[in-house]
Amino acid sequence: MQNTLVFEIVANLSKPEQREVRNFLASPFFNQRSDVQLLFYFLAKQASPPSREATWQAVFPGQNFDDQQLRLSLSYLLKLLEQYLILKEKQRDPLPETHLLLAAYRRRKLSRHFEKTQRATTKLLDSQPFRHPTFYFENYLVEHQQYLHLLESGRTKELNLQAVEDQLTTATLAMKLRQACLLRSHQAVFKTPYRITLLDEILALSEQWPYSEKPAVLVYRLCYVALFGEGGDDNFGAFKAVLFEHGERFPKEEIGSLYLLAINFCIKKINANQTDYLREALDLYKQGLKTEMLLEDGQLSRFAYNNITGIAMRLPDEWAWAEQFVTNYRTYLEPAAQEAAYSLNMARLAFAKKRYDDALAYLQLADYKDFINGMAARILQLKIYFEKREIELLDAHLRTLRMFIRRKKRMGYHYQNWLNIVHFTQKLMEMNPFDEEQRLALRAAVAAETILTEKEWLLAQLT
Repeated sequence: MQNTLVFEIVANLSKPEQREVRNFLASPFFNQRSDVQLLFYFLAKQASPPSREATWQAVFPGQNFDDQQLRLSLSYLLKLLEQYLILKEKQRDPLPETHLLLAAYRRRKLSRHFEKTQRATTKLLDSQPFRHPTFYFENYLVEHQQYLHLLESGRTKELNLQAVEDQLTTATLAMKLRQACLLRSHQAVFKTPYRITLLDEILALSEQWPYSEKPAVLVYRLCYVALFGEGGDDNFGAFKAVLFEHGERFPKEEIGSLYLLAINFCIKKINANQTDYLREALDLYKQGLKTEMLLEDGQLSRFAYNNITGIAMRLPDEWAWAEQFVTNYRTYLEPAAQEAAYSLNMARLAFAKKRYDDALAYLQLADYKDFINGMAARILQLKIYFEKREIELLDAHLRTLRMFIRRKKRMGYHYQNWLNIVHFTQKLMEMNPFDEEQRLALRAAVAAETILTEKEWLLAQLT
């Protein structure tokens, strides 16, 4: 019974969902097999995958073990669980799939029911707040059912073919542009070459009326040209403006992905020393927090928490806001991460204000079980010792840190970055402060290094 697909699904269900499945399996419309019900009841009580023999005895007590019969029962249960999951996803979808009801009425020749439902559906869709790609595709499916109904009714002069065409084109443009953004985003990170069919034609058509005014087309077109097209800097402001204006017209998960695309673009620019994007990134983070677009199940990831603090720290006029953010959003972190993330970021803020003793005190408040946060704390401690000119403490800290890092060779980019920070800090310590040639050479070496997150701080020590 180890690692069966069925047990993994059952174990993944919450207690309320397990109760729903019990009711689902008890309905004769969906299931008429008692063995399937008994199988689910048994598996739902298990903390780990049971043996096949124990499962058989629970479902078929007193009978000789039959592996083929057990497999059959598991297969039936798997199909029913998948059916339940599909129904759950349909309930989560903000757009009701009323085109399916229209299709049922049309096939059964229930014209009055069809026409009443079609009018109600059109009204319902128009009242929906969302204008994302799926909205236009659902409109297309409804219009297509209306076309088939009119055709079958013999009313060929009243065909809604133009409406079908317009909705399909809008949906296609929006979906293709969304896909283009996702492909280019993935390509930028993983260097995977992708072919995007008809991209030039899609971009050109998306600028034309009436498609250019549709929120899904507008947002994804500007997203593409700003983040991945030529002259992106000139278009970024327009993209951010429509993102803020039309954010509520997209489901939370989808608009959250757009925010992350924009934020990652800003971070890439910041890493390339385009500091104007610090303000752009913080604006996106603030709006994302205000609208809760950056929260997932009511929680903020510790990575976003750290990034927001780090960006705000680089804008001195935002330090007061940053301190409020660190305090106010502490409880939005997963409980296990709250103490460490809060103390680390308060230490970072204290360091920025040159309150070094306060920074060290904050660093001592938490046990940094997360390795990345732990390394961030160690690097901050390094900088504090240097700024305070605690040479002996810094020298011992560098030796310990160097040995610690070398045991983490599988950390890839992080491994090299940490080694570079230690290396250049050691060079700073050893440098003759009165040797201008040596200072300039070290400054050039720091500036040329591509993997170095503390480059700005190191260069500041060499001015």
